[in-house]
Amino acid sequence: MTLKTIHQSIAPLRKALLEHPLYEVLENENALQIFMEFHVFAVWDFMSLLKKLQNELCCVQVPWLPPQDLPTARMINEIVLGEETDIGPNGEVVSHFELYRSAMQEFAASTETIDQLLQQLQSGVSVAAAIVRLEPGPRQFLQHTFAEIQRGDLCRIAAAFTFGREGLLPDVFTRIVQRMALANPNRLKIFQYYLQRHIELDGDNHGPLAEQLVERLCGTSPARWAEAELAAVEALRARLALWDAIYAQCQAVVVSQ
Repeated sequence: MTLKTIHQSIAPLRKALLEHPLYEVLENENALQIFMEFHVFAVWDFMSLLKKLQNELCCVQVPWLPPQDLPTARMINEIVLGEETDIGPNGEVVSHFELYRSAMQEFAASTETIDQLLQQLQSGVSVAAAIVRLEPGPRQFLQHTFAEIQRGDLCRIAAAFTFGREGLLPDVFTRIVQRMALANPNRLKIFQYYLQRHIELDGDNHGPLAEQLVERLCGTSPARWAEAELAAVEALRARLALWDAIYAQCQAVVVSQ
């Protein structure tokens, strides 16, 4: 099995995501706000997948010990550098999550729910207890992510990260940019910058690096490749379910106006 096999397996799900009717409603201001309020959870939990990989494949403890696979460690650290400490629109150092949250504030989307989640986690509430209080869409999405993390299979985690996130974002967000940029140029500057950074990094750098990571972790093991394929499919199904939940909320708002 190879990356080509995984791409073939996930092709129908990618097509469903890229042709999802959600994009048709995002020109509506209230619908776009709802999208951001839901999607921010995917921006946040993306980092947990990445950090799990970094924790397992790089040395993040004292005393330091050389990583067992230096090329893999470099791939992970390079992605972390761009996602956790990127350069913002004014030259400041910023994580992509913080950049997204700033974009929400600029567009008057509420950050209350994601802020409450982070406050609960900072106060010692477990992930499971914190996310169970969320609405079904983001709750089920996060439950899938953290179940994968807890399972601890690095091939599966890397595949979920690569094909459910990094490999998907450039195409999906290109469509969103095309829908909204002209209609809301003044209140979406940070969001446009965030999307453009993802398109640049994921399409040109992080996406290929993430695929190389899957190849190195799976190696020549058919069993590992099979698990990676399954994880990729399940990750895209979870994303599709989230898109469906967001679309239902957006539709309700658009119809009521």
